Amino acid sequence: MAIRSTVNEQITESILSRLDEGEIPWTKPWVVNSTGVVSHSTGKPYSLRNRLLLHFGGEYATFHQVKASGGSVRKGERSQRVFFSSHIQKTDDDGEVKSEYYLLKPYCVFRVGTQTEGVEPKYRDKWEHGGLPKEDSEIVKLVTEYCERSKVKLINAGSECFYSPSDDAVQCVGSDAFSDRSQYWHTMFHELVHSTGHPERLNRTHHEAWGDSTYAKEELVADIGACLCLGRLGISTDDCIVNSTAYIQAWKKHIANFKPSDFSEAVRQAELACDYIFNT
Repeated sequence: MAIRSTVNEQITESILSRLDEGEIPWTKPWVVNSTGVVSHSTGKPYSLRNRLLLHFGGEYATFHQVKASGGSVRKGERSQRVFFSSHIQKTDDDGEVKSEYYLLKPYCVFRVGTQTEGVEPKYRDKWEHGGLPKEDSEIVKLVTEYCERSKVKLINAGSECFYSPSDDAVQCVGSDAFSDRSQYWHTMFHELVHSTGHPERLNRTHHEAWGDSTYAKEELVADIGACLCLGRLGISTDDCIVNSTAYIQAWKKHIANFKPSDFSEAVRQAELACDYIFNT
Protein backbone atom coordinates (compact mmCIF):
# COMPACT_ATOMS: atom_id res chain seq x y z
CA MET A 1 0.00 0.00 0.00
CA ALA A 2 1.50 3.30 -1.07
CA ILE A 3 1.50 6.74 0.51
CA ARG A 4 1.51 9.75 -1.78
CA SER A 5 5.11 10.96 -2.32
CA THR A 6 4.37 14.68 -2.09
CA VAL A 7 3.14 14.24 1.49
CA ASN A 8 6.18 12.16 2.39
CA GLU A 9 8.38 14.90 0.99
CA GLN A 10 6.65 17.40 3.28
CA ILE A 11 7.17 15.12 6.29
CA THR A 12 10.85 14.62 5.48
CA GLU A 13 11.29 18.36 4.98
CA SER A 14 9.74 19.01 8.38
CA ILE A 15 12.18 16.58 10.05
CA LEU A 16 15.10 18.21 8.24
CA SER A 17 14.00 21.61 9.55
CA ARG A 18 14.00 20.21 13.10
CA LEU A 19 17.54 18.94 12.55
CA ASP A 20 18.45 22.41 11.23
CA GLU A 21 17.36 23.76 14.61
CA GLY A 22 19.93 21.47 16.28
CA GLU A 23 17.34 19.01 17.57
CA ILE A 24 16.95 15.27 17.09
CA PRO A 25 13.16 14.83 17.34
CA TRP A 26 13.10 11.10 18.04
CA THR A 27 14.87 11.59 21.38
CA LYS A 28 12.10 13.82 22.78
CA PRO A 29 10.08 12.39 25.71
CA TRP A 30 6.68 13.05 24.12
CA VAL A 31 7.82 11.21 20.98
CA VAL A 32 8.91 8.02 22.76
CA ASN A 33 5.82 8.10 25.01
CA SER A 34 2.95 6.63 22.97
CA THR A 35 0.47 8.91 24.76
CA GLY A 36 2.73 11.97 24.80
CA VAL A 37 0.59 13.80 22.25
CA VAL A 38 -3.18 13.45 22.08
CA SER A 39 -6.13 14.91 20.23
CA HIS A 40 -8.05 17.50 22.26
CA SER A 41 -11.30 16.44 20.62
CA THR A 42 -11.03 12.67 21.17
CA GLY A 43 -8.20 12.06 23.65
CA LYS A 44 -6.68 9.54 21.24
CA PRO A 45 -2.89 9.51 20.93
CA TYR A 46 -1.20 10.81 17.81
CA SER A 47 0.83 8.47 15.60
CA LEU A 48 4.60 8.32 15.97
CA ARG A 49 4.94 10.15 12.67
CA ASN A 50 2.95 13.08 14.01
CA ARG A 51 4.66 13.04 17.41
CA LEU A 52 7.95 13.48 15.56
CA LEU A 53 6.62 16.58 13.80
CA LEU A 54 5.57 18.43 16.95
CA HIS A 55 7.82 20.52 19.17
CA PHE A 56 6.04 19.80 22.47
CA GLY A 57 3.87 17.16 24.07
CA GLY A 58 0.30 17.79 25.14
CA GLU A 59 -3.09 18.23 23.47
CA TYR A 60 -3.56 19.60 19.99
CA ALA A 61 -6.56 20.88 18.06
CA THR A 62 -7.28 22.52 14.73
CA PHE A 63 -8.43 26.15 14.55
CA HIS A 64 -12.03 25.03 14.04
CA GLN A 65 -11.86 22.53 16.92
CA VAL A 66 -10.59 25.27 19.23
CA LYS A 67 -13.41 27.56 18.10
CA ALA A 68 -16.00 24.78 18.53
CA SER A 69 -14.79 24.34 22.12
CA GLY A 70 -15.55 27.99 22.84
CA GLY A 71 -11.97 29.17 22.66
CA SER A 72 -9.69 31.04 20.30
CA VAL A 73 -6.11 30.88 19.07
CA ARG A 74 -3.91 33.54 20.60
CA LYS A 75 -2.88 36.32 18.27
CA GLY A 76 0.44 35.70 16.56
CA GLU A 77 0.58 31.97 17.31
CA ARG A 78 1.81 29.75 14.48
CA SER A 79 0.30 26.36 13.78
CA GLN A 80 2.18 23.11 13.26
CA ARG A 81 1.36 20.65 10.52
CA VAL A 82 0.42 17.02 11.14
CA PHE A 83 -0.92 14.31 8.82
CA PHE A 84 -3.77 11.86 9.24
CA SER A 85 -4.35 8.90 6.98
CA SER A 86 -7.38 7.42 5.26
CA HIS A 87 -7.28 3.88 3.90
CA ILE A 88 -8.39 3.99 0.24
CA GLN A 89 -9.39 0.88 -1.70
CA LYS A 90 -10.27 0.73 -5.39
CA THR A 91 -12.34 -2.24 -6.55
CA ASP A 92 -13.42 -3.64 -9.91
CA ASP A 93 -17.00 -4.37 -11.00
CA ASP A 94 -16.90 -7.70 -9.13
CA GLY A 95 -15.90 -6.05 -5.87
CA GLU A 96 -12.33 -7.35 -6.01
CA VAL A 97 -9.70 -4.98 -4.64
CA LYS A 98 -7.57 -3.66 -7.53
CA SER A 99 -5.39 -1.31 -5.52
CA GLU A 100 -5.18 0.21 -2.06
CA TYR A 101 -3.19 2.96 -0.43
CA TYR A 102 -3.14 5.41 2.44
CA LEU A 103 -4.07 8.97 1.61
CA LEU A 104 -2.41 11.38 4.02
CA LYS A 105 -4.16 14.70 4.57
CA PRO A 106 -2.41 17.62 6.30
CA TYR A 107 -3.96 19.51 9.21
CA CYS A 108 -2.73 22.64 10.97
CA VAL A 109 -2.95 22.27 14.76
CA PHE A 110 -2.31 24.36 17.87
CA ARG A 111 -1.21 23.28 21.34
CA VAL A 112 -4.18 23.68 23.68
CA GLY A 113 -3.45 25.75 26.76
CA THR A 114 -0.30 27.49 25.53
CA GLN A 115 -1.47 28.66 22.11
CA THR A 116 -5.15 29.04 22.94
CA GLU A 117 -7.43 31.14 25.11
CA GLY A 118 -10.76 30.14 26.60
CA VAL A 119 -10.05 26.41 26.29
CA GLU A 120 -7.78 24.25 28.43
CA PRO A 121 -6.43 20.67 28.16
CA LYS A 122 -8.92 18.04 29.29
CA TYR A 123 -6.83 14.84 29.03
CA ARG A 124 -3.88 15.72 31.25
CA ASP A 125 -3.99 12.27 32.84
CA LYS A 126 -3.09 10.76 29.45
CA TRP A 127 -0.04 12.84 28.55
CA GLU A 128 1.20 14.42 31.78
CA HIS A 129 1.83 11.25 33.75
CA GLY A 130 5.43 10.30 34.32
CA GLY A 131 5.72 6.85 35.80
CA LEU A 132 8.72 5.34 37.51
CA PRO A 133 11.52 3.86 35.36
CA LYS A 134 11.88 0.10 35.33
CA GLU A 135 14.54 -1.46 37.50
CA ASP A 136 17.57 -2.90 35.72
CA SER A 137 16.52 -6.40 36.81
CA GLU A 138 13.20 -5.99 34.97
CA ILE A 139 14.96 -4.79 31.82
CA VAL A 140 17.42 -7.69 31.96
CA LYS A 141 14.44 -10.05 32.17
CA LEU A 142 12.86 -8.39 29.10
CA VAL A 143 16.10 -8.64 27.10
CA THR A 144 16.65 -12.25 28.16
CA GLU A 145 13.09 -13.23 27.20
CA TYR A 146 13.47 -11.58 23.80
CA CYS A 147 16.76 -13.34 23.09
CA GLU A 148 15.39 -16.71 24.17
CA ARG A 149 12.21 -16.27 22.15
CA SER A 150 13.99 -15.08 19.01
CA LYS A 151 17.12 -17.25 19.41
CA VAL A 152 19.44 -14.20 19.28
CA LYS A 153 22.79 -14.83 20.94
CA LEU A 154 23.71 -12.12 23.47
CA ILE A 155 27.39 -11.57 24.26
CA ASN A 156 28.28 -9.25 27.13
CA ALA A 157 31.96 -8.85 26.38
CA GLY A 158 34.51 -7.19 24.13
CA SER A 159 35.26 -3.51 23.47
CA GLU A 160 32.62 -2.87 20.78
CA CYS A 161 28.83 -2.99 20.47
CA PHE A 162 27.29 -4.42 17.31
CA TYR A 163 24.84 -6.90 15.80
CA SER A 164 26.35 -9.57 13.57
CA PRO A 165 23.80 -10.85 11.00
CA SER A 166 26.04 -13.77 10.02
CA ASP A 167 26.25 -14.99 13.62
CA ASP A 168 22.81 -13.65 14.57
CA ALA A 169 24.43 -12.28 17.71
CA VAL A 170 24.37 -9.02 19.65
CA GLN A 171 27.55 -7.99 21.41
CA CYS A 172 27.46 -5.21 24.00
CA VAL A 173 30.24 -4.15 26.35
CA GLY A 174 29.60 -3.96 30.09
CA SER A 175 27.56 -1.16 31.63
CA ASP A 176 30.62 0.20 33.44
CA ALA A 177 31.92 1.41 30.06
CA PHE A 178 29.07 3.96 29.84
CA SER A 179 28.67 7.25 31.69
CA ASP A 180 25.06 6.48 32.70
CA ARG A 181 22.47 3.72 32.47
CA SER A 182 20.38 5.44 29.77
CA GLN A 183 23.34 5.37 27.36
CA TYR A 184 23.98 1.72 28.15
CA TRP A 185 20.40 0.65 27.60
CA HIS A 186 20.04 2.81 24.49
CA THR A 187 23.09 1.08 22.99
CA MET A 188 21.77 -2.36 23.95
CA PHE A 189 18.33 -1.76 22.43
CA HIS A 190 19.88 -0.15 19.34
CA GLU A 191 21.61 -3.45 18.60
CA LEU A 192 18.55 -5.52 19.57
CA VAL A 193 16.45 -3.52 17.10
CA HIS A 194 19.00 -4.38 14.40
CA SER A 195 18.52 -8.05 15.28
CA THR A 196 14.76 -7.81 14.61
CA GLY A 197 15.55 -7.29 10.92
CA HIS A 198 16.75 -10.90 10.56
CA PRO A 199 14.95 -12.80 7.73
CA GLU A 200 13.27 -15.10 10.26
CA ARG A 201 11.92 -12.11 12.22
CA LEU A 202 10.81 -8.85 10.58
CA ASN A 203 12.92 -9.45 7.45
CA ARG A 204 14.15 -5.93 6.78
CA THR A 205 16.51 -5.41 3.85
CA HIS A 206 20.12 -5.33 4.99
CA HIS A 207 22.58 -2.89 3.48
CA GLU A 208 25.07 -3.96 0.83
CA ALA A 209 27.83 -1.56 1.85
CA TRP A 210 28.67 0.52 4.90
CA GLY A 211 27.27 4.03 4.50
CA ASP A 212 24.87 3.36 1.61
CA SER A 213 21.26 4.58 1.72
CA THR A 214 19.89 1.26 3.00
CA TYR A 215 22.49 1.27 5.76
CA ALA A 216 21.43 4.80 6.76
CA LYS A 217 17.76 3.80 6.80
CA GLU A 218 18.49 0.75 8.98
CA GLU A 219 20.50 2.92 11.38
CA LEU A 220 17.55 5.31 11.60
CA VAL A 221 15.23 2.37 12.38
CA ALA A 222 17.61 1.27 15.14
CA ASP A 223 18.00 4.80 16.54
CA ILE A 224 14.26 5.52 16.67
CA GLY A 225 13.42 1.98 17.80
CA ALA A 226 15.88 2.15 20.69
CA CYS A 227 14.37 5.45 21.88
CA LEU A 228 10.88 3.94 21.69
CA CYS A 229 12.04 1.00 23.81
CA LEU A 230 13.50 3.35 26.41
CA GLY A 231 10.27 5.33 26.43
CA ARG A 232 8.28 2.19 27.25
CA LEU A 233 10.69 1.45 30.08
CA GLY A 234 10.44 4.94 31.55
CA ILE A 235 14.13 5.67 30.93
CA SER A 236 15.05 9.22 29.94
CA THR A 237 16.22 9.71 26.36
CA ASP A 238 17.52 13.23 27.01
CA ASP A 239 21.14 12.13 27.40
CA CYS A 240 21.24 8.81 25.58
CA ILE A 241 22.29 10.39 22.26
CA VAL A 242 24.95 13.08 22.02
CA ASN A 243 23.33 16.02 20.24
CA SER A 244 26.61 17.05 18.65
CA THR A 245 26.76 19.19 15.52
CA ALA A 246 28.55 16.41 13.63
CA TYR A 247 25.95 13.82 14.63
CA ILE A 248 23.04 16.03 13.58
CA GLN A 249 24.74 16.99 10.31
CA ALA A 250 25.25 13.30 9.53
CA TRP A 251 21.52 12.60 9.94
CA LYS A 252 20.62 15.65 7.83
CA LYS A 253 22.85 14.35 5.04
CA HIS A 254 21.36 10.85 5.11
CA ILE A 255 17.71 11.88 5.40
CA ALA A 256 18.10 14.51 2.66
CA ASN A 257 19.20 11.69 0.32
CA PHE A 258 16.29 9.39 1.20
CA LYS A 259 13.55 8.59 -1.27
CA PRO A 260 10.27 10.37 -0.40
CA SER A 261 8.81 7.37 1.44
CA ASP A 262 12.00 6.25 3.22
CA PHE A 263 11.61 8.31 6.39
CA SER A 264 7.98 7.30 6.95
CA GLU A 265 8.88 3.66 6.31
CA ALA A 266 11.77 3.82 8.79
CA VAL A 267 9.40 5.19 11.44
CA ARG A 268 6.94 2.37 10.75
CA GLN A 269 9.68 -0.26 10.94
CA ALA A 270 10.98 1.20 14.22
CA GLU A 271 7.53 0.82 15.78
CA LEU A 272 7.29 -2.78 14.53
CA ALA A 273 10.74 -3.57 15.94
CA CYS A 274 9.85 -2.16 19.36
CA ASP A 275 6.61 -4.17 19.44
CA TYR A 276 8.54 -7.29 18.42
CA ILE A 277 11.06 -6.93 21.25
CA PHE A 278 8.29 -6.34 23.80
CA ASN A 279 6.21 -9.14 22.24
CA THR A 280 3.13 -6.92 21.93
